[in-house]
Amino acid sequence: MSTLKAGDQFAGVIVAAPGLPELDYKVPADMFVAVGDRVLVTLVKRRVVGIVVSLKTSTEIAGSRLKSILTVLNDIEPLRVEWLALTKFAGLYYQHSWGEAALTALPLFFRRAPVRTHAKWLEKARADRPLEMKPVVRPELNAEQRSAVEAVEKSEGFAPFVLFGVTGSGKTEVYLNLIENALGKTPDGQVLLLVPEINLTPQLEGRVRGRFPGERVVALNSEKSDSERASAWLAVHEGRARVLVGTRMAMLASFKKLVLVIVDEEHDGSFKAGDGLRYSARDLAVWRASKNRCPVILGSATPSLETWMKVKKGDYRLLELKHRAASKAELPSIELIAPPERGSGTALSAAAREAVDAVLAEGRQVILFMNRRGYAPVLSCGACGWVSSCPRCSAFTVFHKLERRLVCHHCGWSRPVPDACPGCGNVDILPRGTGTERIEEELGKTFPGKRILRIDRDSVSRKGEAEEAFAKVHRGEVDLLVGTQMIAKGHDFQNVGLVLILNADAQILSPMTRAREHLFATLMQVAGRAGRSGARGRVLIQTRFPGDPLFAALASQNYPRFADQLLEEREANLCVPFVYQALLRAESSTLAQALAFLRDAAKLGFVTAPETVRVYDPVPMTLVRLMNRERAQLLVEADDRLSLNRFLKTWSAQLPQTSAVSWVLEVDPADI
Repeated sequence: MSTLKAGDQFAGVIVAAPGLPELDYKVPADMFVAVGDRVLVTLVKRRVVGIVVSLKTSTEIAGSRLKSILTVLNDIEPLRVEWLALTKFAGLYYQHSWGEAALTALPLFFRRAPVRTHAKWLEKARADRPLEMKPVVRPELNAEQRSAVEAVEKSEGFAPFVLFGVTGSGKTEVYLNLIENALGKTPDGQVLLLVPEINLTPQLEGRVRGRFPGERVVALNSEKSDSERASAWLAVHEGRARVLVGTRMAMLASFKKLVLVIVDEEHDGSFKAGDGLRYSARDLAVWRASKNRCPVILGSATPSLETWMKVKKGDYRLLELKHRAASKAELPSIELIAPPERGSGTALSAAAREAVDAVLAEGRQVILFMNRRGYAPVLSCGACGWVSSCPRCSAFTVFHKLERRLVCHHCGWSRPVPDACPGCGNVDILPRGTGTERIEEELGKTFPGKRILRIDRDSVSRKGEAEEAFAKVHRGEVDLLVGTQMIAKGHDFQNVGLVLILNADAQILSPMTRAREHLFATLMQVAGRAGRSGARGRVLIQTRFPGDPLFAALASQNYPRFADQLLEEREANLCVPFVYQALLRAESSTLAQALAFLRDAAKLGFVTAPETVRVYDPVPMTLVRLMNRERAQLLVEADDRLSLNRFLKTWSAQLPQTSAVSWVLEVDPADI
């Protein structure tokens, strides 16, 4: 133990390094340090920013090895105990060090040592004022909406609710009323409103600002610049901003006094992080609300099965909106139609074209949903069988006709389209399959003179392009809208009379456990864009599997029936949410090395796992090669969450570290 003198003090500091626990540093006698302070410390030979999480009068580190804190970065208030508890829990649950969870949750600006312009930037950020907004008319709530708001208002302390409302039922208006009540009840209270997609943030942010013109409303998403994210984060941390609208990253923001949490479209897969700390923003939202003893609202027309099961068990209270908010708006009719004959060269059947013609003649808009961007999924040669493949991934390259390029949608590799088949020299290489570009081209030929707009990640890749594209639709400057999942949710299109869904069958045949759940949610969401303001809308789904039970539930728009049936199947087959899972993924230069590492990990797991935990044999991943790295995975299942987390903590600490193989452990994986 280090030799102590009167007044000696030591700080426990966390840093953003894998596997590193809390580190002890000496506090210089002339320095004042508080828990939650950001500090500059020496780690090996580097100077890094850390966070003080404890103060003590003794340490096990020998005095000769003990380093001192270099500087306290007291440019902002210390990070609060509530935020530290959140990041500590996230690190423990998702099998990362506390420092990794906490430091990576901070904006880049606050993870770095200050530079000369630091103080000027802070002064400018703090001088920023709320935007001048004209107050908007507050619509009257209908009986169902009022009942939902009153139920939340009568609750005390932590109260989880599921706002289960059909598309167009006015869930956002319920959110706005709840926010208004929360801000009025607690003068210094703050609200977190999470949304799944970046392109929804500006729309919702504008609506919230218009509703609360006197309050500072800020947004956090990955489209914002580092400076914009840091400014919004700081405004929330210091309590100047009372409403934060954001995507997944907003979940880890630092609040001064959080009094309400809302997760819109809680079922959406984008709330689960795909790299780094692979957390679920929805699950952390519930945990955070419980620690802040405040309500949390999970809103969706198609709740996740995990959420639906908790409703059925009575853990979450169900609030239902069974009717559309507009007085004369009805749910759209949903019909199944046969796709065109194979080899016909068209993506739209005769029945689909007739329906589009009829709706356009009425002066209403049409949405064509194709969840596959590009012109065609692959180019191929009929002479020798060559197909366009990525040299770095075990995947096809997608044909983008406008750019005349083949692009891998997994790693980004691209090349110009060859003039002839690289295999045999045949000049007649042809596109196979259909993407949004091909649909756009076909519509231009079939409906000449009509205004056609395509919205996907290729067409609106620059900042602000998506917002402007959707504004065109709302202004009535578009007749035919072609798009991917970007158009499927959250957008209140007022003049859409027909939604045509073109490629539902691809996911029907998917072997992924959650494929049907995700497909039903997507189809319900995109179908909900039709008929939102008055005249009834129509939804046509082209499918070769009209007898599938999923379509029967979809046609009646009966999500409870579909979810209950799926839960019965999952329980019978011991699938999520009746078991708890983790995936150990490994990658190496060869598949043999990745599998060998996982086999050793499995052997260790077989020996150490309790009876409630099952370790399976490793298998190659569906996409085996990604960016010239070969990948495999190993599944771990448990009967209860506590057993799984205890096993993972012990097991992961014993896994070998080797430069030949890199690995990551994901808790509650979403894509198996």
